[in-house]
Amino acid sequence: MASKFNKKNLISSGLWVPENLSENKKKINRTYNIFVSDLLLSALIGIHDHEKTNKQKILINLILSAHESSKIKDDKIENVVSYEHIVKDIEELVSLRHVGLIETLAEKISEICLKDQRVINATIKIEKLEVFENTKSVGIQIFRERKKNNFIKKTGKILKIKK
Repeated sequence: MASKFNKKNLISSGLWVPENLSENKKKINRTYNIFVSDLLLSALIGIHDHEKTNKQKILINLILSAHESSKIKDDKIENVVSYEHIVKDIEELVSLRHVGLIETLAEKISEICLKDQRVINATIKIEKLEVFENTKSVGIQIFRERKKNNFIKKTGKILKIKK
């Protein structure tokens, strides 16, 4: 069977590597992280009556992994994931209405984070800062990944399968 790589022996180790390794490196999928640290907002959040009428401070932290575009060298905002748009969308979401659970808010924020198709995954941490006198904060952290679409071809039709 013919190999698509020309092989070279490395220092009698028994390992073979392709001669054109540097060309293969160019095809590697590169990613980068976008983060938002300590976004401090006032929110109507919680299940208790007083939490439905009195805003309380929450702290939001995000880490998003995204595919790096080869156009990043063009120095244009449209070639990267914009944390500015993400922050504005989260601020708008929090200002809209009361949310009972921070888990619900975290899911809605994950939808905002994954709206840009270049985002691979998102870690969202939300802390309530004013719940207990003897704690700095209480909260949750979630990790969400973009679902890969699976397709099946059946009798000339393409059907999307949900995971």
